[in-house]
Amino acid sequence: YDIHTDGLQAGLNLYYMDYRRQLVLTGEINDVGAPVMTNVPDSYRTGIEVLFASKISKLFSWDFNINLSKNKIKKFTAYVDNWDDGLQNRYELGESDIAFSPKIVAGNRLKFSPVEGLNFEFQSKYVGNQFIDNTGSEDRKLDTWFVNDLRLEYVMHPGKLELISFNILIANIFNEEYESNAWVYRYIYDGSEYKYDGYFPQAGINLLAGIKIRF
Repeated sequence: YDIHTDGLQAGLNLYYMDYRRQLVLTGEINDVGAPVMTNVPDSYRTGIEVLFASKISKLFSWDFNINLSKNKIKKFTAYVDNWDDGLQNRYELGESDIAFSPKIVAGNRLKFSPVEGLNFEFQSKYVGNQFIDNTGSEDRKLDTWFVNDLRLEYVMHPGKLELISFNILIANIFNEEYESNAWVYRYIYDGSEYKYDGYFPQAGINLLAGIKIRF
């Protein structure tokens, strides 16, 4: 459902996707560091998406979006390598969360244009908890993260050039410490379960500047 009026745009989307043999990440990596994927026989993704955009005034505009979802494998079977006998232990877990599928994702943008050609944008992104394998274990998940960026753009239209644009992006302006990806490998040794895992920390506050010229 969409609404479009002068200075306002809003949208609501409800969805349900039923999968057969969906290809999903297992949370593992292979011997060259590439993600390992597998087909799961029966799974689904369902949720609600909300979009809102408003021209508050001549100087300010605001965009916001959020997705609330449920992402499940209906009957998941986990296999763990058993180093003691060279086989695999099998665990029937029933319904479980799909790896790398956060229940909440949201974005926000505030734009301020004090004079023609000059724009300031404050951008925010929120990503909720997500599991790094398909077992839904609290021991194997990425924590919630919330990151903010500040962007400055100045656009000119000199002479015969269509435009010259100068922009500066200050990313992760509050220096948030977070990981956006990870991997895990579980195994049985001497009758006990262990794991190897790795997390990918993202950059703290960083700067990106650029110039764009269009003829």
